[in-house]
Amino acid sequence: MRTKATRARWLAVLRTPVGAGAGILLLGVLLLALLAPILWSDQASAIDTEHLLEGSSASHWLGTDNLGRDIFYRVLVASRTSILLALMATAIAVLTGLALGTAPLLLGRRAGRLVTAVVNVAVAFPGLLLALFFAVVFGVGAKGAVLAIGFAGAPSFARLTQTLAAGVAERDFVAAARIAGVGRFRILLRHVLPNVAEPLVVNATIGAGGALLAFSGLSFLGLGVQPPAYDWGRLMGESLNGIYVHPAAALAPGVAVVIAGLAFNLFGEAVAKGFGVTAVIGPRYRGRTAETVPAAPETPRKSWS
Repeated sequence: MRTKATRARWLAVLRTPVGAGAGILLLGVLLLALLAPILWSDQASAIDTEHLLEGSSASHWLGTDNLGRDIFYRVLVASRTSILLALMATAIAVLTGLALGTAPLLLGRRAGRLVTAVVNVAVAFPGLLLALFFAVVFGVGAKGAVLAIGFAGAPSFARLTQTLAAGVAERDFVAAARIAGVGRFRILLRHVLPNVAEPLVVNATIGAGGALLAFSGLSFLGLGVQPPAYDWGRLMGESLNGIYVHPAAALAPGVAVVIAGLAFNLFGEAVAKGFGVTAVIGPRYRGRTAETVPAAPETPRKSWS
């Protein structure tokens, strides 16, 4: 019953103009990330010393870099690295936030209050400041940037998870499970997590767009992907010096970041509206806090199972 209702809501979202448009755009971005390195890696890495730092032309739509490589193909190929690393950072943020957000239900009152206090303090800091702090801690490079953005986004997901889990924990079927002697971990797996999954998935989709922007920013500053690898942020940084001479080379990676970020955000917003979920990831971006999220709807479950 629950599966059919969820499927019907997904179909309803995709039937709306915004949902269908955002879904097609997101699908196109993901397909590009999957296929571009397979189709155009050779063109993107081909060095041509006779055409260094050229502007836009019929043979090189966005011009060439300082080694004569075609920037248009490099922007296409960079889509996989940019989107994959952003999704990895989002996964770290969600899993870490899920662990912190459900800790009060598993650790007891005192330890739970301590975890909640730590999360509240972390949420008070701007996300960019946390990302830069963790980037210094984990070091320069793609791995350090992924961990930095992931842990910087974790407090928002932790706060959201705490609010949703606390609302579900007060429901009658959870109280019945406790009276029946069901353990805390089993209650979390069988009753709490299934009822908070939809809001988390919706906010994770929106959070992926923010992670993409943050990761591109770190790479632009030289803290993310390092040569010879490259992503959209790295390409923007490399083309910045010639922005007044060859603006297309610097603007194209930025346009790609904006389009991909909009795809994730618009699709997440459409799903949130269709599912009746309030999107709050992150509160520092949207000006709202996790307290505005309503508790997940109760579903009939046999809490003594």
